[in-house]
Amino acid sequence: MKIDDIKAAIMGSVVADALGVPYEFHHKEEMTANPAVGMTGYGTYNQEPGTWSDDSSLMLACMDSLLNGLDYEDMMRKFALYYFEAAYTPDNHLFDIGNTTRDAINNYANGRSALESGCDGLRSNGNGSLMRIMPIILYLYDKDLSVDEKKEIIYNVSALTHAHIISKASCYIYNIIIEEILKYRDELDFKSILENAISRCHDYIESVKLTKELYMIYDGSIFSWDDEAIRGKGYVVNSLNIAIHTCYTTDSYEESVLKAVNIGGDTDTNAIITAGLSALYYGHESIPTEWIDVIKRREYIYKLCDKFYESLE
Repeated sequence: MKIDDIKAAIMGSVVADALGVPYEFHHKEEMTANPAVGMTGYGTYNQEPGTWSDDSSLMLACMDSLLNGLDYEDMMRKFALYYFEAAYTPDNHLFDIGNTTRDAINNYANGRSALESGCDGLRSNGNGSLMRIMPIILYLYDKDLSVDEKKEIIYNVSALTHAHIISKASCYIYNIIIEEILKYRDELDFKSILENAISRCHDYIESVKLTKELYMIYDGSIFSWDDEAIRGKGYVVNSLNIAIHTCYTTDSYEESVLKAVNIGGDTDTNAIITAGLSALYYGHESIPTEWIDVIKRREYIYKLCDKFYESLE
């Protein structure tokens, strides 16, 4: 793991989040008529350009917690600091949070332990744990742990807020894809890496008996998904599908995240999940400088990346 990998994954994600914030909840037809072409502001939440959402805030909270090792209680405390005190925000105020994440944090604040706070209902499968899972995947990558040990940790980090197996499985599939990117990006093109990663997911998906729920990933039809049929819902499997498909059908970080935003719907979250994959493949240098330059508190983000890298050594 190199420092540039961490900067690519984290800053690439924050930038994509900020790209999507002004367009959240816009219908696909609106985006088709007036597509995003670069960093803008205002829009849905009337935020200035370069403003990230709860997606990045919770991802940064997760990364900050990991500076001192894996501690679920500490991680949940940091999520609560975001919700109650606007920590990890670009402007010291909170303007968005998902219902399941909010409910889980309230459960924790009302006395439940971290690993008992997450919501495990079938309807609690929004994309709120997948959007923030990147730091734990990076943290575990070079650790001398078994597959089952890594899987359990990823499950647990998801379950702090999203405890249903569909959410946990989606986070683990994301981990599988990232492992393939980090291992093979110098040898294979992105499409081949994604195809191999999805092939690797088959046994896992069968083991958790979610073949039906994750069928587009399982049977590889995600690669030939009809662009016209895609809608940017906040369901975690849909967001994972969007990330895979947009990366597979584009040729750069910039193209991938703009395509994710222009699907409409949950634009910031679908873009951040897409960016985690494409930024790691194409590298930090692939993120347009003019987009990074308007990101609020960017120096703080880079310093946190440096501290995180140092903590891994």
